[in-house]
Amino acid sequence: MYDYNFGVGKDHKKNPEKFLIFIKRLLPRWANGISDSECIAIFKILKSLKQKKKKRLVLLETGCGASTLAMFLYCALYGGTMYSWDINGSKGSFLKSVISESMGKVLGVDVNNIWNFIACSSLNPNAGVAVIKELNKKADFCFFDSWHTLDHVMLELKAFEIVASSKFVVAFDDAYYTKKHTNDSYINMLRYKLNLKKIKQPKNNVCKPLSIEVENYLKAKYKKVVKINKSYKANCRRDIYFNYFNFDREFTFNIGMAKDKKTKLFAAFSVEK
Repeated sequence: MYDYNFGVGKDHKKNPEKFLIFIKRLLPRWANGISDSECIAIFKILKSLKQKKKKRLVLLETGCGASTLAMFLYCALYGGTMYSWDINGSKGSFLKSVISESMGKVLGVDVNNIWNFIACSSLNPNAGVAVIKELNKKADFCFFDSWHTLDHVMLELKAFEIVASSKFVVAFDDAYYTKKHTNDSYINMLRYKLNLKKIKQPKNNVCKPLSIEVENYLKAKYKKVVKINKSYKANCRRDIYFNYFNFDREFTFNIGMAKDKKTKLFAAFSVEK
């Protein structure tokens, strides 16, 4: 049940970030994979982008979760439409019900008029990010949060570039990852549950952190690239999300799935073609 009486009156418009985090903290862990500070950073970036664009934004994300709440709240308050790709259809359905019962009810908006969830790989040529072109739209923003290897991220980024506006913002979760083509830590987590031995680190599987690799790629291709992480870095150190899920995070540290690099978890870039 997510249709609580929030008792906020019109406060959700005066302080939307507080409203956003209230709902985010109702989510179960499996749907709440990014920190509160990262969620707020996404919302602030979208507000800033709106001021520059002066139009209804088209927002994309690969992988859905708490980021979906931030993007939806922005669209509901300021106008816009969004598209999410995730191979887990149940996750999309769950989030749609949460949004409908909470934000949709309070703000008087229909989630289906704003959010398009596609239970498919973002790289599918017929149902992935490429369909934005068929829809005769230009995307202004994309949050990348699917398979965190450099090879996969670059394929998604290049798919986004084809449908992007002349000025756009791209943002990345787990931006400190240094896996080039195989997320062996995640694979070993799955193998552990099957009582199988760990696979060894594959050859040629180390790259620079995703944030650095992406920044270098963008700067080599576009005339203006600006890193916009100030909001996240200012808030992440005192973010209670990390303490609340400390036991969960310690497990991921032990098996190599994550490292305690709060300030380097999130990266975002403003780009002009």
